Amino acid sequence: MKFERPGIGARVGQLGYLLKHTFTIVARDDDIIVPVLKMSAMAVLVVCLFFGGIAAIVLGKGGLGTWLILFGIFAFIFKFFYYNMTELALSRLVYETAIGNDPDGKSVKKQLKGMRGRLWLLSLADMLSVWIASQRGKGGFFIRIIMGGLVEIWDLVNHFLLPVFAIDKLSTSEATQKLTALKDNVPETLVGVFGIDIAGGVVRAIIGPAYVLGGLIGIAIGLFFGGAMPEGFSGGKIGDVFPTVPAWLPFGPETVFSWMPFFIAIFLCFVGNAVLARLVTAVKVVYFTLFYARIAHAEALMPDIREEMESYLKMDGEADSGMSTA
Repeated sequence: MKFERPGIGARVGQLGYLLKHTFTIVARDDDIIVPVLKMSAMAVLVVCLFFGGIAAIVLGKGGLGTWLILFGIFAFIFKFFYYNMTELALSRLVYETAIGNDPDGKSVKKQLKGMRGRLWLLSLADMLSVWIASQRGKGGFFIRIIMGGLVEIWDLVNHFLLPVFAIDKLSTSEATQKLTALKDNVPETLVGVFGIDIAGGVVRAIIGPAYVLGGLIGIAIGLFFGGAMPEGFSGGKIGDVFPTVPAWLPFGPETVFSWMPFFIAIFLCFVGNAVLARLVTAVKVVYFTLFYARIAHAEALMPDIREEMESYLKMDGEADSGMSTA
């Protein structure tokens, strides 16, 4: 079994290709977009609660700020369960669409009853993965490599387990056995992508420069318009930090700097990061659901989609015809 780990350029290309062909799946049933919107809304809510709490404290409303941050902590924990439940629903919606049904949220919710144990497993494992990811910068070289590997392995396993749970409703032990059996029966044309790290690291690569650019723009606005902004965000006069300011600069020692534009710029970057991460996750859920269906339930797939799916699953960039939306 070949394991591929493409570079960042290849990953961006993978994501672009997957996005393009994922929309053709969405076009078959508009209900598929609903879970994506729900996950994005939850991601934005968590960011807003934390940033709103910080802003309230800075502006002298400590009581409100404390409550917002407490709600933010609760939402941060709850989101792991919400994301996994929504991803299970998305996986089921995609499968039902691929086999020719016309699913909706209510019917899918009924089909996913009794998934509490598996939902807890996925959610707690996600929490552990986030904690491990936060520790990657600590420890020695080999410890960092091991931790990074664990995070990526879980990401891969998680996206394989989702369709196994959503489609076949197997128990955890049955799902493990199923994946082990599937590994030995993957069609030769798809062997190369069974372990691929789809779009991994793309969000960080895209949003990283945005943080830098946004931060610089925020600092510039804070310099030129800081005097007109709320005092709570004031950084004081430039002369308090730099007594001597070169004459050629467009501001002087008396210029009042405000952190507010920088704060807003970083907030917007966090929102963009959160939404993009959910979009990438949704694309991966769609991909792995179809991948699993192609291997385990090929006979159930609609005839017009079965053959067209092949280039999509292999991520054959040269196959530009896409998938029919008829």
